[in-house]
Amino acid sequence: MIPARLADEVHLVLAGSLSRTIKVIAGIVISAAIIGALIGVLRASDGHVFSEAFIGALIGSVIALGCSATEFQIFSNPRMRIIRRLPPAMLVVSRAAAHSFFIVLGLAVPAFVFGAPLPWRSPDFGVVFAISALVAFAFSTGAEITRLLGKEATIALVSGRYGRPRLEDRVVLFADIVGSTSLAERIGELRFHDFMREVFLDVAEAIEVSQGDVHKYVGDAVIVTWPLKRGVQEGACLVAALAMHKALADRALFYRKEFDAEARLRISLHCGTVAAGEIGDWKKEIALLGDVMNTTARIENAAREYGVATVLSDDLVQQLPSETRHGLERLQNYTAAGKKIELVLWAPNGPGRI
Repeated sequence: MIPARLADEVHLVLAGSLSRTIKVIAGIVISAAIIGALIGVLRASDGHVFSEAFIGALIGSVIALGCSATEFQIFSNPRMRIIRRLPPAMLVVSRAAAHSFFIVLGLAVPAFVFGAPLPWRSPDFGVVFAISALVAFAFSTGAEITRLLGKEATIALVSGRYGRPRLEDRVVLFADIVGSTSLAERIGELRFHDFMREVFLDVAEAIEVSQGDVHKYVGDAVIVTWPLKRGVQEGACLVAALAMHKALADRALFYRKEFDAEARLRISLHCGTVAAGEIGDWKKEIALLGDVMNTTARIENAAREYGVATVLSDDLVQQLPSETRHGLERLQNYTAAGKKIELVLWAPNGPGRI
């Protein structure tokens, strides 16, 4: 399903996720070491500045390494399917417990390395541990809220960025499950819900690695967006789409065995200016409005009519790097409902019919 010219790029992007995670963890550890060293300097008595700074840096590094590695490789890792399926409350408690463990381990580093008294023998340890546990719990709660709402929506709602509507240039991706209506009728609503959950878990890594943001789930479809510059850089949005197809193809045997069905997506991609802003009161969300959203839905209809797995608008194709455009072929112009001008559409070369 993935054209040969783009297949290598898809593999490189997915393979590069681990190296990017390592870089992020390294950055967190270095930052924590610097903060720990500064705290050590502030606490140091005369003649012990360097030793206290070193101990502070060591403690900060151990805590940051343990907490960040656990977070990225277990709690926030889309491949850890068992963890991702846990109820939010259990995830909050588990994450807080793990982080508290590494905080205590970090505080015990001076005892292990320099033979200093164990931290839990100190009369102040109860207070220190309580504060550490509260910090870990607050972080864990924030992480789960971010996971439930989405990173972009959480930051926007907290910062008030979308308190008033604003215009933004975005890449928009619609991904719809093929044959969902007939499958739901055949296996029932509850089993189909399990099917959808598996599908969206499988494609999560492709979205995350490409730095896309899940805008919302609508029935059996997911809407993903990128800021325009990030979405077209190195063809990230198209690579994400193809990686989503690949993720489901790699799990084809599972879907046949578990649901006696194929898991396939029909994906449309477009770009342009949208109006972004908060809506709602008791339950707020970031709404994206405008012709771009409507046109992306029309392109998805074109993909259905043409029997193509992935369709891109000409507006988006013109923004992609030339090396990415070489892997595309032009489709027949499409007359969409409510559109006066025919849409110029493109699809990846090679097999991709559904």
